[in-house]
Amino acid sequence: MLTALELENFKGVAARQRIDFAPLTLLFGANSAGKSTILQALLYLHEILERGIAEVDRTVLGGDVLELGGFTRLVHRHETDRPIVLRAEFSTPRSLERFGRNLTAFPFPDLDDQMEHAWVELTIRCSKTATLREPIVESAAFGVGAERTPLVVLDGGMRLREGLPLQARINVNHPAIAEQARELAEEWKTVGVTVRVNDGPEMPVFFVSRSRLSALPHLDEPLRIIPFGDLDDLKEESARLESQPSTEQIAARKLAIAETIRAREETLFHARTFLEMIVLGTTSQLAALLRDTLYIGPLRTVPPRGFLYERAGRVTSWADGLAAWDHLLADRSDLVERTNQWLKRVGAGCQIVVQQLFDRGADAEAISEDHPDKTLRRILLDTGAGPFVLPSEVGAGISQIIPVIVAALEKRPGISLVEQPELHVHPAVQVGLGDLFIDAVTREGSQRMLLVETHSEHLILRLLRRIRETTASELKDGDPAFAEDELSVLYVENHLDGVRIRRLRVDEQGEFKDRWPRGFFAERMEELL
Repeated sequence: MLTALELENFKGVAARQRIDFAPLTLLFGANSAGKSTILQALLYLHEILERGIAEVDRTVLGGDVLELGGFTRLVHRHETDRPIVLRAEFSTPRSLERFGRNLTAFPFPDLDDQMEHAWVELTIRCSKTATLREPIVESAAFGVGAERTPLVVLDGGMRLREGLPLQARINVNHPAIAEQARELAEEWKTVGVTVRVNDGPEMPVFFVSRSRLSALPHLDEPLRIIPFGDLDDLKEESARLESQPSTEQIAARKLAIAETIRAREETLFHARTFLEMIVLGTTSQLAALLRDTLYIGPLRTVPPRGFLYERAGRVTSWADGLAAWDHLLADRSDLVERTNQWLKRVGAGCQIVVQQLFDRGADAEAISEDHPDKTLRRILLDTGAGPFVLPSEVGAGISQIIPVIVAALEKRPGISLVEQPELHVHPAVQVGLGDLFIDAVTREGSQRMLLVETHSEHLILRLLRRIRETTASELKDGDPAFAEDELSVLYVENHLDGVRIRRLRVDEQGEFKDRWPRGFFAERMEELL
């Protein structure tokens, strides 16, 4: 699970801002305050992790709905001398070792247990030289839990432009490895170098070859450490001795060299494995978490009349909502049934009906080969007021809410980013969305986090009510239980010096412990006076 995000010099954000997530996180604030910036930062981070490039316009998750515009449009005030900094904190439930290596003699046997929570911080800067003018990931830092000091830093800097390898600095004084690392410090010096950064303690540095213009390596490629020291010389000497007549002295020298080479290579193996676990192991889990993100944009598309099951060549997106309709058409489990249950529960006034069609004519070849019976399906809506109708024949609110419901019912782990779920829907439906979101993040086995950008007073009031009722044991049958630590309410404000983001704490009685800026939806009280 993603637990926090920190931003610096990203869009409206100037000074570093911290966003603390919960299973359900709500973003409030005025129009153009910078709420969508947080969602876009996650989509940008996903692109960097997956592709290693920092010049991003369109994103895979944002589809045609979201256009980032590249580094120049993303950096604060379009000042390209500023570095963008993105820092993500997250849990690491899986093993950090990714290449099946034998770790029997690994000097850090408890590393997996110590790295249950990790963070990755990327610094992106625009390179401006005679040969290169583009943004690059200049450095990547990796840490453990709440400890702010990095455990490992991969730094390219000018070396990226010069084609030299990355420098991997290991903080041997970090609490997670200090005991074992001090014992290895002298061994590490035989294949690396030692540096002192900003008058701090000495750190071993290993040189890591790179295959792209980024301080972040490919996540699926083992690291290659370039040994610094006498290893190559020892191997050359060993080869020369093999061609000489054997004597007692030469045999002793060959044995000594072989033992030294073995020790050096073992040190390299342990250093490489350590760096792979910290750098690739943690980052790949963050990438997997973001890869399963569902982004629901602020305006969902109404399915056109010809929107049928698996039309040949069609690619749909969650960003415009059409992927949700495809999931309903392709339902091979109980998605339609569960969606209808929630449509009824929130009071949407309609039910989904999947109609079977049969086409044996000229369009038969266009049907997916997975369906040799040439079955076509389309979605109709039962409004209870006559014949079934197409989604395009009812109010726009239905097309806006159905993708939100389907995304909330998604069983895969990951994050759902939802903008304005309340768009075009009645206040009573907005209240029902509160229960939907609670169910999405609390049902048994759920590993999905929801990040919702909203203006809905009705939504937050339902969540506060459920917290209050849960504490007082006043929930009715079917009402979802909800605790205050499962909710994060973030208020976003735009100031002259940049966007500021504050978390407004909620107590177990469903009351805000922090004062809502400018009052809690003060417009209602002003209109009632």
